Amino acid sequence: MKKSPQTAAARRKARDAVAAPAQGGESAASTGQLAQFYNSVDAALFSLTVEPGKQLRFHFANRRFLAATGLRQQQVIGKRLEQIMQQPACARVLKHCRESIRSRQTVRWDETYSDPSGVKYGKISLTPVMDAKGRVTHLSGSINDITKRRKSEIALHESEERYRRIVQTAEEGIWTIDASSLTDYVNPKMAQMMGYQAEDMIGRPISDFLDDEGKALLTAQIKRRKKGISDQFEFKYIRKDGTPLWAFVSTNPISNSQGVYVGALALLTDISARKTAEAAMQESNAQFRAIFEQAAVGVALIDSNTGRFLNVNQRVCDIARLTRRQMLATTLMHIVHPDDLQTNLAHMKKLKAGKIQTFTMEKRCLHADGSTTWINFTVSPLWKKGEPPSRHVAIMQDITARKQVEQSLARTTELLERTGEMARIGGWELEVASKKLFWSLETCRLFEIESTKAPQLEQAIHFYAPEAQPVIRAAVQAAIDHGTSYELELPAITAKGRSFWARSQGSAIQKNGKTVQLIGTFQDITEHKQAERALVESEMRFRAVFEQAVVGVGLMDFSTGRFVDVNRRYCTIAGRSRKELLKETMDTVTHPEDRAIILRLHQQLKAAKSTEFQVEQRYLRPDGTMVWVNLNASLLSTMSGRPNQLLAMVEDITSRKLAEANYRRELGFNEILASHTSAIIILLDRHGNLIHANEATLQMLGYKRKDLVGKPPPWDSNFMDPAEKVRSQKRFKEMLAGKNIDSREVTLIGKDRKRHIVALSSIITKTPEGVVDRIIVTGTDLTERNRLQKEILKISEQEQARIGHNLHDGVGQTMTGVATLIEALAAELTGDQRESAARIHHLVQEAIQEVRHMSHSMSPASVKNRGLGGALHLLAETIRTNHRTTCTCEVNPDIKIEDSEKETHIYRIAQEAANNALRHGHPSCIHLSLQLQGEHEAVLKIEDNGSGLGKRTQEHTGIGLRVMDYRANLIDGSLTIKSRARSGVSVVCRFPYNGGSLQT
Repeated sequence: MKKSPQTAAARRKARDAVAAPAQGGESAASTGQLAQFYNSVDAALFSLTVEPGKQLRFHFANRRFLAATGLRQQQVIGKRLEQIMQQPACARVLKHCRESIRSRQTVRWDETYSDPSGVKYGKISLTPVMDAKGRVTHLSGSINDITKRRKSEIALHESEERYRRIVQTAEEGIWTIDASSLTDYVNPKMAQMMGYQAEDMIGRPISDFLDDEGKALLTAQIKRRKKGISDQFEFKYIRKDGTPLWAFVSTNPISNSQGVYVGALALLTDISARKTAEAAMQESNAQFRAIFEQAAVGVALIDSNTGRFLNVNQRVCDIARLTRRQMLATTLMHIVHPDDLQTNLAHMKKLKAGKIQTFTMEKRCLHADGSTTWINFTVSPLWKKGEPPSRHVAIMQDITARKQVEQSLARTTELLERTGEMARIGGWELEVASKKLFWSLETCRLFEIESTKAPQLEQAIHFYAPEAQPVIRAAVQAAIDHGTSYELELPAITAKGRSFWARSQGSAIQKNGKTVQLIGTFQDITEHKQAERALVESEMRFRAVFEQAVVGVGLMDFSTGRFVDVNRRYCTIAGRSRKELLKETMDTVTHPEDRAIILRLHQQLKAAKSTEFQVEQRYLRPDGTMVWVNLNASLLSTMSGRPNQLLAMVEDITSRKLAEANYRRELGFNEILASHTSAIIILLDRHGNLIHANEATLQMLGYKRKDLVGKPPPWDSNFMDPAEKVRSQKRFKEMLAGKNIDSREVTLIGKDRKRHIVALSSIITKTPEGVVDRIIVTGTDLTERNRLQKEILKISEQEQARIGHNLHDGVGQTMTGVATLIEALAAELTGDQRESAARIHHLVQEAIQEVRHMSHSMSPASVKNRGLGGALHLLAETIRTNHRTTCTCEVNPDIKIEDSEKETHIYRIAQEAANNALRHGHPSCIHLSLQLQGEHEAVLKIEDNGSGLGKRTQEHTGIGLRVMDYRANLIDGSLTIKSRARSGVSVVCRFPYNGGSLQT
C-alpha cells in the first residue's frame, strides 16, 4: 500500500531532524520537541556520530528502532556500532556507512535479518550530515520493512512456473496463429497429434497442414475470426506422415487492446477414431441396405404397436406371395396362421415389457389360397432400454423344405444372429436343466480354448480369478432362481494363463415362470479398465503437477477475483502464504501502476470479447519489493458453458527483464564500436548475401548502405573484378565445407572505380544446432601500404640498375685496362716472372667476367633487351658458369608479356629462388621452367635437388621468401614452396595470363 504524502513528508522531516543536534545551536527544548516528533513516526530512525578514525557511535534512536532491536534507550545511545550489532551484519553496515562518508551521498541497500516471527527483509537508508566545513559529522538513517513485498515476489515466481507446466502438459492440443495465419504457438500435445516437433510448426502458415478442401474452408473460418466470431466445428488436418487428423475445434479470435484482430486460438480434441467409426458405420449401412435388398432371407421392419409392415425386402414378398405394395398395406397379424398368432402376440408382449431381449419362433404364413409356408421368424427390438416400444425388425426364412433341421443348428443360428451385431463380443448359452453350456467362437477365442471344447459350467466359472469366482457363481444362481439379469466386470484368466478384465452379461429366458435358459455375452474390457486407471492416475499427476509446477498457478473466482486455489510457486512469487493469498484478490497483488491494464483485460473477458489474455506486469509484494511476471489467464467454464473461474499462470521474468535491459545496453555499445572503427567489417548470411557493412566499408568503397545491404553476394556485385569474383566464391564454398581460410589480400573496386588492396580475414558463426549462420569478414585497407612498397621496389630496382651500370662501366672498364697492362707487362718478362704475370692476367680476366655477370644480374637490362624468356636463359647460363652447377631452362616461346614491370617481377622471383637454392641447398642441378597451364594461366617453376629447406627456414621465412610472395601478389599470382628432406625445393608461381599480357 502506498504511504500518504503526509506520512512520507513526516518521515523525511524526522530523518532530517535526527541530525539536527549536530548542526549546533538548538536548545534543549527544541531538541525535546524534535525527539517527540520522530518518536511518533512509524519508521525506524537512528543517528550515528562520526568520531575521529571513522568510529561510529549511536547518537539517537527512535522508539520504532528500539522496538525492532528489542533494546532500551540506555543500551543503544552512546554505544559503538560494533557493540550493538553482531557479525557478519555489522561488517556489511560498516561498509555502507564508510561508503556514505566517503561519497557524501545517501546510500541505500537491502538487508536480511532474523526475527522471532521468521526471516525479515529491510531497506536501509543512510544520509551524511556535514558541518560548515564540509566534514561529515553524523549519519542519519532509516529502516523500512519490505518483508511482505519480497515474499510476494518469491510466491509470484513459483506461481508462474506452475502455470507454464500445466500448459505444456495439457492433454488437448492448443494452437495459436497470428494475424497472418502463421503459427506462433503449439503445445507439446498439439505437436504430438500432428506428428511434428513444436519448433517445426512455429512460423508456418496453418494452410501448410491442410489439404485443398481444408484450405478452401480455412478462408471462410479466418473471416469469421476476424469478425470476432468464436466457433466450434469438426475439421480435418494433415499430419506430417500424410494421414488425416480429424479434430473437434473450439476456436476464439484474439484481439489487441484496441480490439483489432491479431490472431486466433484453438483447442483441438482428436476425433479421428470417431470419424473412422462413422465412416465404418456409413459403409456398414450401405452394406446393410444391399444385404437387406439382396438377402436370401426375408427382412421386414414392423411397427411394434400396430403390426403394420413399414419396409420389406423382396424375399418377404416372395414368402408371403404378395407384392411390396400389398405388404406395406397389411399387418403381420393378417398373414400369420391363426393357430400361431397367440404365441406370436405373447412373445411380443414379453419383448415390449422388457422380459426378453429378442425371440425366435417357427410359425406358418397363411396365403390367400389357403396354403401355408413354414417360416423361421426372428424378432429384434429397435428401441433402447427405457424407451417405449416403437419398431422391431423381423427376419423371415422359409423353412418349409428343412423343417426337420437339427435343433442344435437352429439354436446356433439364433445365437449368432443375436450376437452378430456386437463386434468382438462373445456369446454364451446355458441350458438350465442339463447344465450344458454353449460358447460362441468369439467367446472361445477370448478364453483361448478350442471352439469344439466348450467347458462345463463349473469349469467356466474357474476361468475367473479366484476372488471373482464367488461373485459370478452367485450371479448365475440368482439368474436361475429368480430370473434376474446381471452385468459384472471381473478379472479373468484364459486357458493359457493370460489375465484380462471381462464384462460378463447374462439374462434369463423363462417358460411358465421358470428359468429354462440363460444367455449372455463376454467382452474383453482390459483397455477400458486401463483407461479408467490411467484417468485416476492422470488426476493424481495433475494435482502433483499443480503443486510442483515451476510456474505459479492460481484459480480465481471470475466474478469477485478472489483466489480459490494457488500452488506453492504462486505463493513464492506473490510473497505471501497460501492462507494469505486465499484472502486476497488479483488486484491486491498487482502493482498499482498495472492495475488499470488488468482491469481492462478482465472487463474484456466479462464482455465475452475474449476468453484469455497474456500480459507482462509487475506484482507488489507485502515487503514492498517488486517482481516482473508473465501472466497468462484463461476462462474456465461449467458444463453449461458459463464461465465461473479464471485460471492464472504466472512466470517470474524479473531476471529476463534485467537481462533484456543489459542486452540492449551491450548491443548499443557494440553498434557504436563497429560503426566507428577504421577496420572493414562485413556480415554475410549463409548464402553469401551481404546483410551488414560498417561505416569504414562504406567510406572506402564510396557506396551508401542501401547500395550494399540486402544485395546479392560479392561475387555477383560490381566491387570485384572477374578473377577475384571466382576466387571469392571458391573461398566461400570452402569455408562452408569447414576448411580454414587464411587471411588474404584482395582487390576491391570502389564506386569511383578506384582499386583498393585489402587484407581480409573471415570467420564463421554457427547456430546451436551446428548450422552455419553468419560469416563475419574483417579487413584492413592496404592500398597505401602497397603503393609505398611498390615505390620501394621500384627504387630498389633503379638502385640495382645504377650499381650494375657502375660495375660494368666503372669497375669493369678499369679492370679491363689493368688486364691490358698486365698482358703488356707479361710480354716484357721472362721465366717465372712471366708465368706469374700470366696467372695474374688470368685471375683478372675471371674477375672481369664475374663483374660482368654481377652487373647483368643487378640490372634489369637483360630482361628489357632479351625479353623474359631470354633473361631466364641468361640466368641459367650464369648459374652454370659462375657456380659450376647444372642448370636447365625451358620457356614456352608463345608467352609474351608486354608489361616490363611485371616481366621484372617474374624474373626477380626466378632469380631469388635460384640464389636461395645455391646459397642454402647446395644442389647439383637446378631446373627453370615457364609454361602455360590452360588458356588463362602461366606457371613459373624453379626446382632443385639440394638438401631442401631446414625446419628453422620453414618456420621462420626470411625476407627473400616474403619478397617473392609479395612480388607474386603484385602480379595477382600465388606462390607455393614445397620442400622435402634431401630432395630439394620446388618454387611454383602461378599468375593469370591472357594472350600476350598478364590479366589485371
